[in-house]
Amino acid sequence: MFETQVILDNRDLELPITFSASPASAIVIEELRKYQTHEIPDVDDNEESYRQYKEFLERALKPLGLYREEFLPATASLCYRVTYCDETAAIFRLTPVGDKSIYHRLIPGASRKRILEVNNVAVEPAYRGDLLLGIIMKNCALLSHTLGFEIVAGIVRYEVLPMFVDFGTVPVHHEAIHLLGDDTICDYITYFMTREQAHVDYALARSYHYFHRKVTMKNIQTDVESRQPRGTARIGA
Repeated sequence: MFETQVILDNRDLELPITFSASPASAIVIEELRKYQTHEIPDVDDNEESYRQYKEFLERALKPLGLYREEFLPATASLCYRVTYCDETAAIFRLTPVGDKSIYHRLIPGASRKRILEVNNVAVEPAYRGDLLLGIIMKNCALLSHTLGFEIVAGIVRYEVLPMFVDFGTVPVHHEAIHLLGDDTICDYITYFMTREQAHVDYALARSYHYFHRKVTMKNIQTDVESRQPRGTARIGA
């Protein structure tokens, strides 16, 4: 089992299992090390780091119509921020859920399991579609295992669900949830199993494969575009 600081320090990039699905690449690892995850020590309005967390959450989610006071962290929550080159790029939180939660009801085989919920995922617009979402999901899986939980899960909007599933989370087919009370906005559960070491090994290998693919394809695209005459439309544009 990892110590939390191993995860926050990106030391999982030193483990052989990380490279079992894609080869170690200095270029990919260098890019990943630009992202750092930091735990916010106290969910307390008197703490500056927590006030900044709340401000970031409101600034990121209000324009999307996703901000609600009831979505703010509870005292049992663990809050995190992710930096890119020392600038805050995203936040997220992890909260234990009670044994009669919607996750226990809708995730197959989840009855009586210890479940950690991911929410308050908010990303600066400049980083959307980058590696950041994958980094958050990988760290959620590793932290869930380290903290002794068997499942880490979240409820996400249908339109962005494919991004999570592409990374490797497990979607659940159930009646649509309407978190915001709007029947036209459909939300679904997706999750990682995190009880066994094999689950962690999968998260490590899958996440690095995802990062390797993203970085490599971005570099290939840059090379191709640099060779195209000016004014040539991108394929698929």
